[in-house]
Amino acid sequence: MSMRLKPLAASLFLAGFLTVPVQAASNQSLENAVTKLEKEVASLKSELKANKNNTSSSSKNKKTARTQAASDSDVHLQEYLPFDPDVPGQAYVSSGPYVGVNIEFAGTSLIVNSPSVNTDLQLLTIRKKIITQLNTMLGESGLEPTHSHVLLSGVIEGQANYTNNGGEPSTTDIDVTNVSLDTTIFGPSDWILGFVELSYNNGTPMSDVFVSTSNYRVGNSRVYVNKAFVTLGNLTCSPVYFTFGQFYVPFGTYSSVMVSDTLTKLLGRTKARAIQIGMMQQSKNAFYASAYIFRGDSHAASVAKVNNGGINLGIKFDLGFFKGNIGGGVIGNIADSGGMQMGTGFQDFEQIENRVPAYDLRASLTLGEHLDLIAEYIIASNRFSPMDMSFNNHAAKPSALDVQAAFSFSAFKRPSSIGIGYGKSNQLLAMGIPLTRTSLVFNTSWWRNTLQSLEFRHDRQYAESAVATGAGDTAVPSQNGESDNAVTAQFDYYF
Repeated sequence: MSMRLKPLAASLFLAGFLTVPVQAASNQSLENAVTKLEKEVASLKSELKANKNNTSSSSKNKKTARTQAASDSDVHLQEYLPFDPDVPGQAYVSSGPYVGVNIEFAGTSLIVNSPSVNTDLQLLTIRKKIITQLNTMLGESGLEPTHSHVLLSGVIEGQANYTNNGGEPSTTDIDVTNVSLDTTIFGPSDWILGFVELSYNNGTPMSDVFVSTSNYRVGNSRVYVNKAFVTLGNLTCSPVYFTFGQFYVPFGTYSSVMVSDTLTKLLGRTKARAIQIGMMQQSKNAFYASAYIFRGDSHAASVAKVNNGGINLGIKFDLGFFKGNIGGGVIGNIADSGGMQMGTGFQDFEQIENRVPAYDLRASLTLGEHLDLIAEYIIASNRFSPMDMSFNNHAAKPSALDVQAAFSFSAFKRPSSIGIGYGKSNQLLAMGIPLTRTSLVFNTSWWRNTLQSLEFRHDRQYAESAVATGAGDTAVPSQNGESDNAVTAQFDYYF
C-alpha cells in the first residue's frame, strides 16, 4: 500500500508544481479584471451621485428660491448696514447725517443757522426713510428690520470776525463757536427713539456759573447736555407722535441762511423740559399740529408749577414750481424764552407780575429751483408789567420781524447761495436787541459735509432818547442810536 501511494503522491506533487505558473497567470488576470471593474464601479457611482444631485436640485428649486433670496438680501444688507440680522438685539453704530442741516453735495438752498426746533419730527422722518430702505432691500426674505441702530452725528464750527461797535474801538476774534455731538438711538422697536445732544460752552470762565476766577476762556470749554428726549411714534404706520424730555418747544422755526441769529430767535426760542404730542400727515400737501406743556422758569404765582404750554399749527405744500410751509403758534408765556431768561436785564427773571402770551406767524416759500423766501413775526399778546419790562416809561409789548431771500446757484460746480436779510424789533431795548439788523451772506459747500459762509451784518441801535428797564429795577442804558458793523467768516464741518 505504501509503495502504491508513493507514485500517486509523486504524480500529484509534479502536477501541482506544473500548475503554479498557470495559477499565477490566472490570478494576475483576475486582479487586472477586478481593478478594471472597481474603476468602472467608481465611475458609475460618480455618475449616479451627479444624477441624484441634479434631480434633487431640480426638485427643490422652488423651495430654495426663498432661501437664496434671503441669502442675497442678507449679503446686500450687510454691505449697507454693518450688523448681523440673525443676532437679536445686536445694534450697529453709524454716523450722520447732522439733523436739520442740508449736507448734500448738490442742493438748492443752504440753511446755515439750524434752529434746532422740531428735532423729534426730523428724526422720525429720517427713521421712516431707513425703514423704507431696509424693507426694499429685504424684500420677501422674511427678515424684520427691528434691530437697534445707534446714529452718531455732530458739528464742529469755527469763526473769524471783525466787529466795529459804533463809537468804540473795533475788535477781532477767532473762536470755536460750536461743537456738538448727537446720539440718536433707533429701536429696538420701530415705535421708539431717543436723542441726546452734548454741546460745549465757548464763553469765558468769568461768564460761567461754575467758575468765576479767571478770564482764560480756553480753560472753560465745559461740556453739557443741550437736548435729551424720547419720542414714541412711527410715521410709516401713524402720523401721531409723542415726545418728552428737554428740547426746544415748537414755538417758531427761526430758519435762516444767515450766520447771525435772527431777532425773532433772540426773542422767542424756548427750551424746556416738556411733554408734547404732535401729528404730521405723510403726503406732499400735509397738515401738521402739536401741543406741549412745561413748567416755566418764570411764574406769577407764589410757587412754580406746570404753568406754560402752547399750540403749533401749519401746512406744507408742493405744487411743483411753488413749494412752501406756512404756519403759526401761540405760547402761554414768552417770559420763559431763552432770550428773556439769559438776555441783558433778565438774569433773575423768575417772579413776575403777570404772564405774557405771544403769537408766531411764519412762512417759507420756494420758487422753482433757485429762489427761497423766509418770513417770521413774533409779537406779545399783551403788555408786561412796567415792573418787569418797560420801554420809554411804559409797559413794554415786544415784537420782532425777520424776512430773508436767498438765490441758489452753482459756483465752480459747487452748490452756493447768496442771501439778504432784514430784521426789526419793537420795544426790545431791555433785552439788548438792536432796532434793526441788515445782513448779506454768501454760502457755499466746497467739500462734502461742509459749509463755508461769509456774512456782513449792520445793526442799528435804538435812539439815544430811548430808555428801558428789565426785571424790576435793572436799568438798561441807551446805545445812543449808533450803528454796529461786523464781518464774519464761518466754517462748519458736519458728520
